Amino acid sequence: MLLDAAGTGNASETLVAARGWDMHWSYDCGAHGVFVVDVYNSDHTPDFKSPGVNEEGDNDSSTYHVDGAGRYYLEITTTCRWTVKVVESG
Repeated sequence: MLLDAAGTGNASETLVAARGWDMHWSYDCGAHGVFVVDVYNSDHTPDFKSPGVNEEGDNDSSTYHVDGAGRYYLEITTTCRWTVKVVESG
């Protein structure tokens, strides 16, 4: 596993992948809220091929796939409880 993180509110996480990866994410706001995970590449610029997750609602979960290898930074912006688990794909 490349990353196993959970929390409430905003956070920054870093991961290094040798190949493509899958981000399994979930959030629970208890009421209407916003959950955003922006994906940045190694030089902290947005990864336009894999921009991230932008969700609105009470709660949700899904998997987000990124094809590339390398160092990535995840910026989580929310007031909700969340989990993010990243594993190499394939």
